[in-house]
Amino acid sequence: MLDRIVSRLFFRASHHYIPSHKHELIVRAPWGNVQIWREYHLPAGAPDTEPRYFVLRFLGSRGRAEMATLDPADRLANIAAEVWTMNAPGFGKSDGPTSLARYADAARLAAEAILKHAGSRPVWVTGKSLGTAAALHVCAHYAVAGLILRNPMPLRELILRRYGWWNLWLPAWLVARQIPRSLDSLANAKRSNCPALFLISRDDLIVPPTYQQQLVAAYGGTADTLSVAVGHDVRELLPDDAVRYGGALDALMMPRITAKA
Repeated sequence: MLDRIVSRLFFRASHHYIPSHKHELIVRAPWGNVQIWREYHLPAGAPDTEPRYFVLRFLGSRGRAEMATLDPADRLANIAAEVWTMNAPGFGKSDGPTSLARYADAARLAAEAILKHAGSRPVWVTGKSLGTAAALHVCAHYAVAGLILRNPMPLRELILRRYGWWNLWLPAWLVARQIPRSLDSLANAKRSNCPALFLISRDDLIVPPTYQQQLVAAYGGTADTLSVAVGHDVRELLPDDAVRYGGALDALMMPRITAKA
């Protein structure tokens, strides 16, 4: 019961119908269904129509996969790709209840499905905000090509140190205890070793940059950081930051994608 209550603090679940041009994929889970939406990036002039790499995306606390963008695939020109975005339990047709522990379980099932489908082709994992906890969990347990995180959240540390002072830390301590070990982002960062890119918003008031930097420092593999001048929930980057982001993606992803060609 406490897990359910705490989970509702993080998620803003919705299951109303949203029309989408993407392709729906249902992965069976012990508790029901995990819904994934697949979209193809086939740029004009691409030499291949079959995807050369795959992206698995995890969204923030309110995100719906039906409305997710193709990022980062749409920033690499002339390379066909396939992007899978998971709806968390309680979102869309992903069966609930909404739960942090179940969120980690669903992330593993999504990872296993895309890795099986991709075969020898590289799979990149990306997450934003709360979705970074699921992305780090996947990277700590599966062999993926790389990781891209935007505004990563060390959940326990954020609750205790950032939001605990106003209630003398006791309620915050109870909430932090309900964060499952599977979503301990600092521990998962230490266990991850694939190449990574961290996008850190300088104006983030929800997850201040100092907390995001904790994950960068703990990361077990090579990691580059890109500081951008927007807030936590701003989707579009400023033009200069978008150019720098595209360059960082090119440097991070292209060597591994072309090596698999």
